[in-house]
Amino acid sequence: MKYILFKKYIHRIICIGFLCTCLLSCKKQDDWLNIKNNKSDVSPQTLQDFQAVLDNSTIFNNSGSIIGLVGSDNLYVPDTNLDGETPVNRNTYLWAKDIYQGTSAQDWLSDYQQIEYANVVLDGLNKLSSAENLSLTAKLIKGEALFFRAYGFYQLSQIYCRPYEKASAGSDPGIPLRVTSDVTRKVDRGTVQQCYDQMTNDLKLAVSLLPSTSLYKTRPNSNAANALLAKIYLSMGDYVNAYSFADAALKTDNTLLNFNSLKITSSDPFPSFAKGNPEIIFYEYCYGLSVVFLNSTVTGRVAPDFYNSYVDGDLRKTAFYVQDGATGLFKAKGSFSAKGGNFCGIANGEIYLIRAESAIRNGDLQSATSDLNTLLQNRLTTASYIPYSNNDPKALLSKILLERRKELAYTGNMRWEDLRRLNQDPQFAVTIKRTYQGTNYTLQPNDKRYVLPLPQDELTLENLTQNPR
Repeated sequence: MKYILFKKYIHRIICIGFLCTCLLSCKKQDDWLNIKNNKSDVSPQTLQDFQAVLDNSTIFNNSGSIIGLVGSDNLYVPDTNLDGETPVNRNTYLWAKDIYQGTSAQDWLSDYQQIEYANVVLDGLNKLSSAENLSLTAKLIKGEALFFRAYGFYQLSQIYCRPYEKASAGSDPGIPLRVTSDVTRKVDRGTVQQCYDQMTNDLKLAVSLLPSTSLYKTRPNSNAANALLAKIYLSMGDYVNAYSFADAALKTDNTLLNFNSLKITSSDPFPSFAKGNPEIIFYEYCYGLSVVFLNSTVTGRVAPDFYNSYVDGDLRKTAFYVQDGATGLFKAKGSFSAKGGNFCGIANGEIYLIRAESAIRNGDLQSATSDLNTLLQNRLTTASYIPYSNNDPKALLSKILLERRKELAYTGNMRWEDLRRLNQDPQFAVTIKRTYQGTNYTLQPNDKRYVLPLPQDELTLENLTQNPR
């Protein structure tokens, strides 16, 4: 369904979908539902209602963004497989000018739906009495809603805005910043700087409102908010703040999953978040695309040169990938999502690498090396692990970035995000080349096609300016 239609009927969808989802959801909502008698009753009005809205895992935890990965250099799709792909997948893989061709933009829809639900809660909280709004429960709910809104804006900014550049962020077109549930109010694109300011302001307030731990990993806590702030500041090239917020997150919980404890040859080697993956800070998985899906029908393959960058003894080679017997190439099989959709939440491995990269960029070689080795010790076999040691800051930074690529290869849009930001540095800029049906395709560093086109219906109905391609 088009987002415009979603906006037109948002409150009806929230009420009806809210009831249906809750009826099928976990017991944390059952008691509340028992007292609801008809559709008018389920319009969220109380603190318990608002928490139930935010516990809608279909909206907040099952529909993360993944389309950027399709255009990245981690992926290779054989011609015979690409022939049968959807136009959106094929166009994204080949960096076409028109990706959607009039079809729905799932990433846009899903993220703005999440933002709208968060805004419904935030606006609803403002209508409560002063006493209710000052309660600990209200503050916690507000913190969760602010986190979810910022997470939606973050995912959108990484595919529909230009990469953050301090000199031009104040004039580069951003995304529509919807901060109210009033769907009749038109919002223009604003600027990239306004987008980043909105995200960081929301999250800093969320940190002050959220507890350090949460009952479920589908609910954000202050640790998750700090981690998301670290991700945002890294994308801005603000390594002082990126280090500070990554450090705050890891001081609360620095647990890593030791891959030596996994049955890595299993088709599903990772524990689900509910069964004890201690490394996950916040759980979300992607809606899924057939080119990167984690099952036997996946059409994409791991780019051979990238797969070969994993050294012998690296347990991620077997935990993340399995060989395709027909071609000898490798395809993705597992991630922290522990299901077919790719993981696109936040885990400590990523935060260690953010702190390590920020440390070396800030001149702290010792801290960067320590964080890198802590991660590698949990990813390599005991026999093959040798602590990394190199006093050359450039070599250490290159090593950290390579491990980041290997660690987050099929996590959300992470590789796409890194290409966008690292292309600004000639030392790490990458030119990607593909060949399909005898035609060569090239994506140069800082190409305009690193920003996806906005959906056509948004341009028409919301009078938004299109991204140049």
